[in-house]
Amino acid sequence: MVEIGSEGWCTAMSEVLADVNLPEVRATVEQRIGDGNGGPVVAYRLVIDGGRAHLEPVAPGADSADGDGEGHGGASDGGRVRIGDDGGVVVMSQSRETAEAVRRGEMGALAALQAGLIKVSGDVRVLIAASEALALVNTALGRALAEEEGNASGGGAGETDGADGGGTGSTGDAAEDGNGGG
Repeated sequence: MVEIGSEGWCTAMSEVLADVNLPEVRATVEQRIGDGNGGPVVAYRLVIDGGRAHLEPVAPGADSADGDGEGHGGASDGGRVRIGDDGGVVVMSQSRETAEAVRRGEMGALAALQAGLIKVSGDVRVLIAASEALALVNTALGRALAEEEGNASGGGAGETDGADGGGTGSTGDAAEDGNGGG
């Protein structure tokens, strides 16, 4: 199994997402999965633009581009939220344990957000504006990861509830419930 967030994993999951038709929305959601001691271990970005999505690795030590960190990084375009050139990336940070629990369906992403296990920074309005696209991405990645795990364990393809490889779908779950992590 390829390490979540690695270049190979991002490429493989981007291939899965290439077949998914998404609504016309722009959103970038960065996932930072830490070791529990404050240091990120894995970081990657989900980029949605032009009805398509892909994943790209982020160097673990790189600064996140989350606007000003106070939720003011995006721009409003006549009531429609868009990502501005000034940042506007939503950053979701969590421990590896939380990411794995959400991925396996043992914990709901919204419950993890409400418990403070997933921290959100940046322009949270982006999550709401992109909720439909994020839910479709979550479903596609969940199925792909369930198939990967089934193949790795010698079993068949299965589906995990909300599986997303470290919290990508947690954005969709939070946005659908109208709770962007606050």
